[in-house]
Amino acid sequence: MTDLITTDLVRLGADWGADKHDVIRALAGVVDDAGRATSRDQIVQDAFARESNAATGLPGGIAIPHCRTTGVSAPTLAFARLDPPVDFGAADGPADLAFLIAAPTEGDVDHLTILGKLARALVKRAFTDALRSAASAQDVIDVVTHALGVPAPATTAAPASGAPSGAANPGAGETTDPPTPAS
Repeated sequence: MTDLITTDLVRLGADWGADKHDVIRALAGVVDDAGRATSRDQIVQDAFARESNAATGLPGGIAIPHCRTTGVSAPTLAFARLDPPVDFGAADGPADLAFLIAAPTEGDVDHLTILGKLARALVKRAFTDALRSAASAQDVIDVVTHALGVPAPATTAAPASGAPSGAANPGAGETTDPPTPAS
């Protein structure tokens, strides 16, 4: 079984621009860089299509872009703590916490289960406070897996910076351009 979220699916201090589409592209890049995508472009396309139906911003500085897609073969959850926050359409302002849920096309149950559990956890201030204060990707994994009631993955060493595709480490004073899908 593939772990839902692992340290290589987490980015802290991600500076991917001010547009939600750039953030979605970058999160799809994180999924791809982690070896979890069968098609980064398909994830982006399907997440954009879902985003066009209704904004995925939630009150409290949260965004949950999500989709069912042929771009992954196993349910995948990517997370970024955005700095600066990005507008995902929530009435109370931009999001600094963003999750991308990408579930296989045939994974209706997985997609809805993950979305429901995550949405229930995100209304709890202790959960969002823990995500905002997490010092490492492993801290995020511990918080998320506990809240969702899923097994924690084996610990792996991966950078938690905002950099997808092996790009610069924003913690070192550099920013990272989001990956751009091929046309």
